[in-house]
Amino acid sequence: MTSSRPQVIVHAPDSRGLREVSVAGKTVGRAWSPRDLRRVLRQAGMPADIDLGHPGEVRWRADPELWPDRPWWRRAQACFMMLGLLASAAVLFRVGLSDALRALTFGGRVMGVVFLTGALLETVAAAAVFDHWGKRATRYSGQCVLLGVVIVTVTSLMFLILQWEGGYHAGLFWLWIALVAWSAWALWEVSRQKVWRGIPHPKSFATGVALSALIGSASVAYSAMYTPYVAPPKVPFMTSFGKPTLNAARTRLYVPAHFTFRNEGTSSIFVIGTQWSATIWPSTFREKGTGPSRWRDELGDGWDTYRHEDFNHPVRMLAAGQITSAGSHLDPGDDFSKQAVIEVPLNSGQGRVQLSADISFIRADRCKLSNSYPQSIEYSWDVDSAGRKHLWDAPRWLANPGDDLFRYRSRIYRSSAIMNMIQAPEWAAMWWVIPKWHEGKLFAPGDTVPYMQVHIARDPNSREVLNEDEQEPYGMKTRSTAVDQPVALLRQAAEMPGQHT
Repeated sequence: MTSSRPQVIVHAPDSRGLREVSVAGKTVGRAWSPRDLRRVLRQAGMPADIDLGHPGEVRWRADPELWPDRPWWRRAQACFMMLGLLASAAVLFRVGLSDALRALTFGGRVMGVVFLTGALLETVAAAAVFDHWGKRATRYSGQCVLLGVVIVTVTSLMFLILQWEGGYHAGLFWLWIALVAWSAWALWEVSRQKVWRGIPHPKSFATGVALSALIGSASVAYSAMYTPYVAPPKVPFMTSFGKPTLNAARTRLYVPAHFTFRNEGTSSIFVIGTQWSATIWPSTFREKGTGPSRWRDELGDGWDTYRHEDFNHPVRMLAAGQITSAGSHLDPGDDFSKQAVIEVPLNSGQGRVQLSADISFIRADRCKLSNSYPQSIEYSWDVDSAGRKHLWDAPRWLANPGDDLFRYRSRIYRSSAIMNMIQAPEWAAMWWVIPKWHEGKLFAPGDTVPYMQVHIARDPNSREVLNEDEQEPYGMKTRSTAVDQPVALLRQAAEMPGQHT
């Protein structure tokens, strides 16, 4: 008896193990297995109890037992392909979102948008894996996967090279290695499947991918290498005396001191630290001036030479302090100033009063400090004890054991999340050292002359400090200035109305 149902034809499996199914001469789907075949037939309106072995109802163009699909292997490949795409997309999304919202430069924010776009394309490619490793109902699913694989290959290889060149083999370094290895497998897999055959204009596609990779690499190189060296900061720094005043007993001078620095550049700066001090250098008159051997040595060592002044007396500190608080932010056109009044005892005899000051800053368009930097102060002494017991020492290259000091420090956050991710963490620190007297010091026993030391280090405790070339990309600068006046001139100015020094 002949069935009145339309005849079902199951064709031979293709290279992937799929068997095309047609009903009444019309293709209704493809099947991986007998169970999948029944599902396709039900969707085509055939009864669920159709007898697949009945030659009047189903005609097989190849062995009915021939189902070469390996579902677990196929699904494992698809899962592995999706894993690589989604892992890269997660990194690009994190980096792109951070840079698009918070990068310190316009170029960095543009790159953030580019990476967000890359993350979106990789996510679409991961979704396309379902179809491409399935029945390929969507025409361009393979091409979407190929584009995603190319993006992973370019970005992971770029990050790996940059991190390798920077010498930082921690953090996400091993993720880049894993993604590069995954990319090699993924490229081999999609090339084996010849997914490019469905691309309408393959040469244009390849050119677009290459151009995108070139633009991305150039943008990262621009942000990491070129921009840190352009538009140098302009921060003029001045120190001066005001008009001195004598006390009523004419035994002391009150000398105003002015310290000012201004940001005249095009980028903001963060103040790492500032320091000023006033010292008196007692001297006596040398009747017979120094000879060539003395002034040659002094000039050769970078000192000023005074032939008839003898400074072989201990230096005394008159005053010291900070010009502004550590971590202050200075926008273009802004300035900071400090005014202090220094008391100079006239019973100290002849000599010179010296004002010296230092400021150190870092470019706000290259990096930034943590918000906690102004509160990060640490003291070398016990602030709660009556005797201020000394607790810890600075590194030996910076201060002698037992010297008092305090320190501000912060991790440096670079201009983009990309650079933070592929380069080793580094720390900025400002040390204020208050040295104690020992043999060979210029100041007298019981006295001190504080100094400031600012640097960038590879560790929080400043055991490994970067050299000047390594600090250059951050725009770290220290400005120093000094001015001095003989005590006699300061007294004369105090006694002459209207005269300023």
